[in-house]
Amino acid sequence: MKFSKRRKIYIALSAVILLAVLTIIFVLSAQNGQDSSSTSGWVVELMTAVFGTIPEENTIRILAHFCEFAGLGFLFANFIFSLKNKPKPILSFSLSSLYALTDEIHQYFVPGRACQLTDWLVDTCGAVLGVAVFYILFGIIQKHTNKNKEV
Repeated sequence: MKFSKRRKIYIALSAVILLAVLTIIFVLSAQNGQDSSSTSGWVVELMTAVFGTIPEENTIRILAHFCEFAGLGFLFANFIFSLKNKPKPILSFSLSSLYALTDEIHQYFVPGRACQLTDWLVDTCGAVLGVAVFYILFGIIQKHTNKNKEV
């Protein structure tokens, strides 16, 4: 398969960003329980300053899981699209969910952390949203591009 220079750059950037996010998730999951709580505590302080209320740390952790895997789902969808040049939402979702599963297994071996089915489910729901957002945006852009070609 021969790619244009522009497409090669798109593929490379997509891969680099995806690998960076996979690495960040791995590093955050490698934090022991106390360090992880400190990270969550910083976010709680920020949200308290912004919204004027103190959210529960567990709520922050659930939202963090959901958001990081929504981003990951989006990035997997983007990377796979950059390679295949066609939508592959099931593959994008499956890879995101599989990474969420390996992330939970990884946490089982980290002191003060746990492998939890509920975290995997939250991660997987986030991935669904991220993949959906990518393909909704893709559809909007494609529709807009096709309209401009008709004019």
